[in-house]
Amino acid sequence: MFTEDEYRLDFFIEEGFHHKKCEKCGKFFWTRDGSRKTCGDPPCDPYTFIGSPIFKRQHSLDEMREHYLGFFEARGHTRIKRYPVAARWRDDIYLTIASIADFQPFVTSGQVPPPANPLTISQPCIRLDDLDSVGRSGRHLTTFEMMAHHVFNTPDREIYWKDRTVRLCDELLVGLGMDPLAVTYKENPWAGGGNAGPSVEVMVGGLELATLVFMDLVAAPAGAVEIKGERYEKMKNYIVDTGYGLERFVWASNGAPTIYDAIFPDLVRQVADLAGVEHNLDDPEYAEIFAQNARLAGMVDLDEYSMSDLRAKIAGSIGIDPGRLEKAILPMERGYAVVDHTRCLAHMLGGGIIPS
Repeated sequence: MFTEDEYRLDFFIEEGFHHKKCEKCGKFFWTRDGSRKTCGDPPCDPYTFIGSPIFKRQHSLDEMREHYLGFFEARGHTRIKRYPVAARWRDDIYLTIASIADFQPFVTSGQVPPPANPLTISQPCIRLDDLDSVGRSGRHLTTFEMMAHHVFNTPDREIYWKDRTVRLCDELLVGLGMDPLAVTYKENPWAGGGNAGPSVEVMVGGLELATLVFMDLVAAPAGAVEIKGERYEKMKNYIVDTGYGLERFVWASNGAPTIYDAIFPDLVRQVADLAGVEHNLDDPEYAEIFAQNARLAGMVDLDEYSMSDLRAKIAGSIGIDPGRLEKAILPMERGYAVVDHTRCLAHMLGGGIIPS
């Protein structure tokens, strides 16, 4: 697939990173922690940030978005406005599922110039693949904002490539108060929308905060490179395609039992009150129920794991009756889904997506 040379960056060498193979999944990763044996990605590692935030202070969605965009603006990137959530410029997807979708296929192929170069954006995205997990897993959303910085390099002009991309990511995280030893950069090739390339997943506390993709391949039936069953060849342009999860950054700064309680605290409380559900996260035992649910759900594939088995595991881990667990968690799972789906519908209706 890709050799170690694709990922052996000056930044990793200068910062004293170690290149390691995860003893659980077998994937390669980079870490400053010489004693680390696992890649940081569930199920190899559990969530450790719940109740113990990754960053030095709590941020709201607006605060984190502005911090991110301002950080990259101060480093030479032009802030651009978000695109619609309906990808009307595409004939292969209906919804905008990632920030790079704004620029495929016309900009990434070199047919038209980008709106700025380099640029930064916080793009609302909609993905409905994991609809049944929303509310139940503690982490799944139908709508999220993908914060990003993108660079469109050509054979005649390279702005920056892999090394500066990872340096900027690390600088952002450390500036927010992350322990430098806590981050791992996991090697994992990426493919999507007709393009592909090597990438690193940025893991802290068991949570994937960002993916840094080095897009330099285009789909080609006779291509020499195979990724996830598809064949690709080198393309002339090479593109920095990053994606940072705004909501995950806020959750990491908060350490709440669920992502919903981190990003929608007031709405979650209002929905609970309207439904007559007492949602008191100041009660340690009650909060631990939701925290354990998110930790364990993060370690398993919910498509292959029955909820009854998951509930039994959670109940056993915190020493309560499964019936009491069900009574506490089920109403709020529905409440979490209502809040998430309401935001998703607001984005859809605001973007001109209406029922037929």
